[in-house]
Amino acid sequence: MRNYFINPQLKRSSMILSIIIITFFISIFLILNMQYNQLKDDYINSFGGIVSEIKEKDPELAQEIIPILVKETSQEQRDKGVEILKEYGLSRELENNLFPYINRTYRSNNEIFFSIFIMMLLLLLTFNYCYQVYFYKRIRRITSGAKSIVEGQYDTFIEEDQEGDFPKLVTAFNSMGGIIRNNLEELNGEKQFLVDLLSDISHQLKTPLSSMIVYNDIMLNKNLSREQQLTFLKNNENQLERMEWLIKSLLRLARLDVHAIKFERKNNDLNTTIEESIEMIESKAIEKKVSIDFSQDEKVFLEHDIYWLKEALMNIFINSIEHSNSGDKINVEILENPIYKRIIIEDQGEGISEEDLPNIFRRFYKSKRSQKSDSVGIGLALSKAIIGGHGGIIEAESQLGEGTKFIITFLKY
Repeated sequence: MRNYFINPQLKRSSMILSIIIITFFISIFLILNMQYNQLKDDYINSFGGIVSEIKEKDPELAQEIIPILVKETSQEQRDKGVEILKEYGLSRELENNLFPYINRTYRSNNEIFFSIFIMMLLLLLTFNYCYQVYFYKRIRRITSGAKSIVEGQYDTFIEEDQEGDFPKLVTAFNSMGGIIRNNLEELNGEKQFLVDLLSDISHQLKTPLSSMIVYNDIMLNKNLSREQQLTFLKNNENQLERMEWLIKSLLRLARLDVHAIKFERKNNDLNTTIEESIEMIESKAIEKKVSIDFSQDEKVFLEHDIYWLKEALMNIFINSIEHSNSGDKINVEILENPIYKRIIIEDQGEGISEEDLPNIFRRFYKSKRSQKSDSVGIGLALSKAIIGGHGGIIEAESQLGEGTKFIITFLKY
């Protein structure tokens, strides 16, 4: 019952109905009072005429009758009176028109009650009509809005500045339109993502596939020595390894982009994760004659997925090694303060130009100055996706000829 009166529309309609009903009862009460007064007047007129006749013929008898008229009589007296009147033909079976005062009161009562009934009926019908028009007008607005959404007009918005259940329905409808619009935009984005992904895979696989086709064609149509055949087979093996790495990286990046990977984040030792990452790419560093110095003054713990964060760090280390010169050093530092936990990886390599710096985390981006023909440009994009999935931020600072600094930050709040 309490929730019923919270609704303004129900409260308003209940109030109007209550006013109509109260008005009806007040009207009935006033009319009944008027009828009682009219009945009293008729009573006085009727007995006044009788007393007048008696007084003209017998004044003394009139003085005796007048007190009797205003005095309550016994049931026995009333029964005797009824029997006497029947002897003269006066009974309830007579038509009303034979009783002038009663007939007039009867007609008056019927007319008044019929008028009240008609008036109340018109009021209720008018109220019902206005309420239904008001209600269905609002329903048609929602129907029209739903039709617009079905036709693709997802920006449809229904204005509603009142309170109650119906405005809540309108608010929910507007929210539904926004949700549908966002879902469709996400769906279109996913479709475009698949198109771009297929295009990227096709583009990146075209070069190694073309090389393998050429090598195979040479081996099939040329008389080659065993040493030459082994050379071409080794080239094919390199291209197959590159294709395998490329496909795996693309698939990992695609799964990260669509949030299909669930990181198993636990409160692990971040120092150990960095050390293991360095160990896994140590052979590349030794081959390039690049040293890696990891400075760690304290243990830092972070909720992270060890496997995936190592993947991100390894890609950054590989990028630093590939762009460093023989004898260069890569410094790794880990910091913690009340606001964040941070990993800094700084190399002494060739650096990145101001033009290329904003784009290095884009997928398949290659600097115009890059001298590595086999570089694909996917490692840093993959690292950024993994770090972002852990709630972190990766930034790069660099100048040509002065090396590059990668800053990975994990905020505590």
